[in-house]
Amino acid sequence: MRILLVTSMVPDAEGVGAIPKLLHAQLVGLRERHEVTLVAPYGEDPGQAAAAERLACSDLDAHFVDRRRSRSSRRRWRVRAELAMTWAQRDWPWRVVSGVGGVQSLVDRITAERQLDVVAVEDNPMSVLRFPASLPTVLTEHEAVRADAEAWRSARLAERPLASLRARDWRRWDSFLPKAWRRFDLLQVFSEGDAQAVGEQAPDLAPRVRINPYGMVLPAAADPAAELPGTILFAGTFSHLPNREAARWLATEIMPLLEAEAPGARLRIVGSSPPREVLDLAGPRVEVIADAPSVEPYLDAASVVIAPVRSGGGMRMKVLEPLARGKAVVTTPLGAEGFTGFDQEPPLAIAETGEAIAAATARLLGDDSARRELGARARQFAERHYSPQAWATRLEAVYGEAAALKDPGPR
Repeated sequence: MRILLVTSMVPDAEGVGAIPKLLHAQLVGLRERHEVTLVAPYGEDPGQAAAAERLACSDLDAHFVDRRRSRSSRRRWRVRAELAMTWAQRDWPWRVVSGVGGVQSLVDRITAERQLDVVAVEDNPMSVLRFPASLPTVLTEHEAVRADAEAWRSARLAERPLASLRARDWRRWDSFLPKAWRRFDLLQVFSEGDAQAVGEQAPDLAPRVRINPYGMVLPAAADPAAELPGTILFAGTFSHLPNREAARWLATEIMPLLEAEAPGARLRIVGSSPPREVLDLAGPRVEVIADAPSVEPYLDAASVVIAPVRSGGGMRMKVLEPLARGKAVVTTPLGAEGFTGFDQEPPLAIAETGEAIAAATARLLGDDSARRELGARARQFAERHYSPQAWATRLEAVYGEAAALKDPGPR
């Protein structure tokens, strides 16, 4: 197939957060068997410009829109004014307004110059782009379940105006998403929960939804000898509201319960852009590490990884990454979404309440053989279902189905 892959970020195996990493795996898997043309914008996010340069210098047919801030203060203010005007005039959320600028003209040129079989659009900021009506289109919705806008409320007086504006912007997603989804022939989601959310928000779209868990380029398995006894890890991107909630729950409610069962337990919270509410969780048994260059050393050192997910949607890289490294992972039923539905149960310790999560973690901390056996099964599970090749096989089926919808053949 000749695939136009339009992404909201540049694929990058070392990128910050889940999206660059999963896009990298998608690109790796698809390129092994198909002709891929990549279109992506990039801005100030760490590593994105360097990743774009690497891909531009490779043999990939790659095209990028540089959305980094100009060195000219006059131009920066002009761009800000233009974005603010667009936000005020349209019903688009800010992430869409700020992410899609300049991409349409690039898409128009590429679709005019190339013969393509399918357009694969990754993430909802790119959903507003226009494509030729003759081309089959597939949108991957990364998170159909969203936190309530009230989550942006701030207890600090000085932060309330900005929090109120963010809440207003957040509410735009409620009306924006169903309209965006309807523009595509098929809609991919990563989990059953997101499929249900689409059905609730737009019942007419349920027949177009396909569940397809994402993959990653599998890292080397962690060395058990690098573990620090009693060390627990929670890692996430803290611009994501559900990760803030999970960190608070873990540090303030679960850890006191765990300390009673495993007195030597120590929690590390590692992630990008932690706000004050997360930084303030640091204490005698809790270490908060902000903006670490890599999470890998902390994964190596962790005896157990906890992903206490209680809200949000999609599938969690904070679960897949330690799973692929061969770590014992404790998570909730919500955190396990995207890891079920295969012909075997996911090798995760799944618990719903704080008490049950603490108990499961304490058992694993106290039983080296059980912990390492769970980690070994986790690695095998990731190799089988979440490699770039396994994911590409699932993607091919969805893209082929979209193409068949446009060209049903003789009747």
